[in-house]
Amino acid sequence: MRDDAQGQVPFDGGAAPKKTQSGKNGDARAGGDIGIGPGNDDSSANKAIGRGIAIRTIIAVVLVAVVVFVAAFAVGRFTEDPTKSQGYLDVEAKAAKVEEQVADNRKKTEELTEQRNDLRKQAAKAQKEVEDNKKVFGELGGNTAAGAEPLTIESISERPDTFYQQYGTASGADKYYYPQITVRNNSGHVVYSISLRIDIVGQDGTVLKSDASAYASNIVLYPGKTAVCKGTIQDTGFSGATLKPTGYYLTIPDTSGSGGSDGTTTESHEFGKDVKTAVIS
Repeated sequence: MRDDAQGQVPFDGGAAPKKTQSGKNGDARAGGDIGIGPGNDDSSANKAIGRGIAIRTIIAVVLVAVVVFVAAFAVGRFTEDPTKSQGYLDVEAKAAKVEEQVADNRKKTEELTEQRNDLRKQAAKAQKEVEDNKKVFGELGGNTAAGAEPLTIESISERPDTFYQQYGTASGADKYYYPQITVRNNSGHVVYSISLRIDIVGQDGTVLKSDASAYASNIVLYPGKTAVCKGTIQDTGFSGATLKPTGYYLTIPDTSGSGGSDGTTTESHEFGKDVKTAVIS
């Protein structure tokens, strides 16, 4: 055998070469390799080596499997779509409901704001109308103070009986007295008709006639305005006597709701002692 083949184990499993004697006891090979020794068996060594390789292989496979599992878990965990989860869907549903409520509240707020603005405009318009009416009423001279007389006598005049003047007693015609009495509406409402009650008082204080009257019918007399009440009274010797208004009837709008189909009511009033009078010519 060649020198370079000493100390090597044949590939075919043949017997080992003979041992050589060295300066010291012990087994040694020319290449310096330590021998297996008389207590070692080649097949046992190979089995041990195989078991080690198998164990290492199993460990490596297990580690690879763990790494793959961890990586797959991590990828699955972090790549899962959160919008598909039930928690996300619940929150999204609540958020949508809140947004819907907010939209409804905004719409209601806009509607209420518009209604408030309309009411403010109406209130401002009504207030302006009240102020305008007060101004007009003041200019017309209306007086609604407590105790104020609704109707006052402005002046008293008479229209001559031209027929009697022309034909006289020879015609057999009666003589008439035609008073014209101007009155002012001091009430706070429109007057539709006026009927004055009049006494004719003689120079000695005797009432010569107590059922005389003068009228202003089918009128629309606004507060502060004046109207003329006209009468026709048969004159039985009234010259020098006094015409004295004693009271009156006023037809005005009914605000109580019980005025019937025409919506009016009639009030009766009395003149005071200081009422204006006139001497009949």
